[in-house]
Amino acid sequence: MRSNFRTLLFGVSGALAVAALPAIAEANSINSRISAAFGALEGKMLGLVTGTVAMGEGPGFASQFDVTAGGIRDYGMYAGTGRMGFRTQDYNYFGIVGSAAKINGSAGSVGYLGAEAQLHFDNLTVDGLIGVQMIDEMGTAMGGATASYYASENARFYAGYRYLRENHIYAMGMEFKPGAEIANDMTMFADLRSEKLENASIMAGVRFSFDDAQTLVEKNRSTFVTNSYILDALLPD
Repeated sequence: MRSNFRTLLFGVSGALAVAALPAIAEANSINSRISAAFGALEGKMLGLVTGTVAMGEGPGFASQFDVTAGGIRDYGMYAGTGRMGFRTQDYNYFGIVGSAAKINGSAGSVGYLGAEAQLHFDNLTVDGLIGVQMIDEMGTAMGGATASYYASENARFYAGYRYLRENHIYAMGMEFKPGAEIANDMTMFADLRSEKLENASIMAGVRFSFDDAQTLVEKNRSTFVTNSYILDALLPD
């Protein structure tokens, strides 16, 4: 298992790094973000920290790399996700993504390779991912879809569905960016995942972004890809 995890992690990282070279070379800016969140998983306190580097802003090639670490009192986890794609003039996004997570608890390690897209319709954004699972249950189909509604340029509410480890997982959450006079580079968020009531996980936290975007909708559509399956992977199998 550990050998498979390392092979996949290095393979995904290497392939995406090579694929991302054109985006890095053409990138007008390199943006970063740090997220910290606390919540509950299996009735125990959960904590996660994520660092993000995104290259390419606005239309054109873009790539993004995320590293997450954390866990609950009984065990820890760490994960890496890399993606590379293209944004159209309308900021619709199409790309490939690879992720690997080492989870020491009952959920077990998991990874996936897939294709993803993000489409915008005024105040509505739809994210979709389809791929194959790696490490655990090798070759099994996985994927999901998320619909986000922007009540304003700085407030997002979302609901979605994921299929991972042959489990049906339901997702919902919100994200809010305070006014510039409070914290121009900070957003607050809350996420909920549930396969069934006893397997629900929830967390809330803050993100600090280092980029030129002034509103939440600009950050999520032209700078960062926020579609994450880390909290889903932590649910007990």
